[in-house]
Amino acid sequence: MQQLTVRDILQWDIMNEAHVLTPEHSLDNPVEWISVIEVPVENFVHSKELVLSTAVGCSDNPALFTQFLKELIHTGASALAVAVGRHLKEIPPEAILVASKHKVPLIELPWGIRFSNIIHQVLRTLDQQQDPWTTYSKETQEELLQLILQGANLNRLATVIYRKLAYPALFTNSQGDVCGRSPQTNSLIDHFTQLPATSFKIPSAHGDWLQHSTNSHSLIEIPIHSARKRQGSLWLQLPLTSTPSFQKKAHIFLEHAATAAALCFLQESVALETELRLRNDFLWNLAKGKTPSIEAASPQAEALGYDLSIPYVCIVGSPDVPPSPQPTNHHQEYLHVIEEIQFTARTLGEIVLTTRHLNQFIIYLNTLPTQAIQRVQSFLDLLDSRLHERFPDLPLSWGIGENRVGIFSFHEGYLAAYSALTIGRRQKGIGHRSFYMDTGLYRALDQLAEHPEMKEITNSAMHHLLDYSKQRGINLVATFNAYLRNQMNVSQTAREMNLHRQSLLYRLRKIESLTGRSLFNPDDLFLLQLSIKLWQCKGEVE
Repeated sequence: MQQLTVRDILQWDIMNEAHVLTPEHSLDNPVEWISVIEVPVENFVHSKELVLSTAVGCSDNPALFTQFLKELIHTGASALAVAVGRHLKEIPPEAILVASKHKVPLIELPWGIRFSNIIHQVLRTLDQQQDPWTTYSKETQEELLQLILQGANLNRLATVIYRKLAYPALFTNSQGDVCGRSPQTNSLIDHFTQLPATSFKIPSAHGDWLQHSTNSHSLIEIPIHSARKRQGSLWLQLPLTSTPSFQKKAHIFLEHAATAAALCFLQESVALETELRLRNDFLWNLAKGKTPSIEAASPQAEALGYDLSIPYVCIVGSPDVPPSPQPTNHHQEYLHVIEEIQFTARTLGEIVLTTRHLNQFIIYLNTLPTQAIQRVQSFLDLLDSRLHERFPDLPLSWGIGENRVGIFSFHEGYLAAYSALTIGRRQKGIGHRSFYMDTGLYRALDQLAEHPEMKEITNSAMHHLLDYSKQRGINLVATFNAYLRNQMNVSQTAREMNLHRQSLLYRLRKIESLTGRSLFNPDDLFLLQLSIKLWQCKGEVE
């Protein structure tokens, strides 16, 4: 039976005022469906569709219209017919060149033409031309899509394929993991994990299929696409005598099975993303102390599989990314860091709750207080080793909080871990671990540094020392610290600093004269040491 073409449609009375802008030889493109699409195209158009459009949003943007046309060409559309006059005054010349190059008819329609009249006549003609294979295709499509909409998973879909075609079938995700299988697939699993080097393409409307031949079987790999990316594959095991080209009935059935699988992958992906978002939001609210009561949190925690009654120690990590003149996006790397955290927990058999907020990785590790240090160190040793191997240019600093029990300890643990991270990064530099219990001195200094009188004493001493050091290139702060470190032994300090004894004595006298403090007065010595500690605590002096 003769197939409907673009040329046939242009012969109708309703298309009398249509104007074809591309060469005549492209008018023989077949038409199997018709749709009305505006920007963007996304995945709403299939091959051999006649597309009608008013080009909404493209009036002042010829480049956008040309991109719209390119996306339609990529889908395999038969032709694009555009109603000009309101949203698009005229079709851009560059778009006509693109359509001509790809042999896709570009048709100009008058604004007053009714799309509904064109659609009605195309559908009526297609219905009149419908053959048994079209009927079978529609019935198969409805049957399989209905199966997925009723809640069938990939295991059920693989079983339906096996019963329909007598071929063992299984599905793998984009990582190659089996996520759905029919009966009789043990041999298939053994074969697809050790594929031969050579393969042959089997043309298909939704992307090439691949045939891999082994000594005893042919393996067919059918790609599964949804949301503009490959989600996985459908694998079939056929006897070696089977030819690469299926019977038409089997081919039609498998094409619709691939579409149904794409919908199933998409549903699972949406469900997984929803669950992940709920988990992240829940843990972040716990960390920020936004959970009002145990009664409010317990049902949600139980639904997510979290046990809030056991002790956790909070670990907060943050990547130390050097400043770059170009904006960088580490989103994908950060997702992989979460994967590595979860892998490390599974490897060590640890119970871990984890989330990410902006550039912070928040981990709650289950451990008893007496084991906290050892368990945290073992966990971070393995994690840092894997992260360094995978992302050598993404060092992380870690802060470790205190080990507590109870829903409100999540917030306290996070505050302690974040404080340890901040202080540790300031005192040790990047790529280190800091326990909250070891930061007591620096937390006390932080509090003391904010006292008005202490600020005045600190600023008075430090500004004189720093101004002199900057002018003369002599680090008096380092000199003072070395003097204290050597218990005020002049000779020993001079040897450490590789200075002449008289040069060191000159520097010490200069410290006294600049600050008005005597290095032989215990009170003055203490105040001077405290001032330097407070200034260094603020990260202002190396």
